[in-house]
Amino acid sequence: MLVLMKTLHFVGLMMGAAGGIGHMIMAITAKRAEGPPAPGLIAMRRQLGLVGLTGILVLWATGLWLWIVNYDAALLGTAFALKILAAALMLAIAIAARVAMKRGKPGTPPPAFIQRLGPASGLLALAAVALAVYVFN
Repeated sequence: MLVLMKTLHFVGLMMGAAGGIGHMIMAITAKRAEGPPAPGLIAMRRQLGLVGLTGILVLWATGLWLWIVNYDAALLGTAFALKILAAALMLAIAIAARVAMKRGKPGTPPPAFIQRLGPASGLLALAAVALAVYVFN
């Protein structure tokens, strides 16, 4: 069961990264384009958002399971607390983006606050991974 949970945890990490990197590439492509973005590019936003959010949710579910089973839900120090904080902020940003995209009309750009939070979620992801490597090394 431990191998399965660790495997699913890494699958969640890959899904979250795919969604985040895909959004980054799409945003850069859209900014460089002359005129409005292509309809196909716009349509990908929701799918990439869902892939990223699903990955983050898988990370949370499997990460909590691994923490409870392997560490008896013990506090693992400041670096672990910072990792959890970074992951919680990433989850909040992903949920806010998903809600904003659901409320918006198809083909419209995401709200400005979502566009500003995107790069922050990438930095939070890097921080969470670095802190995880430090804590669980």
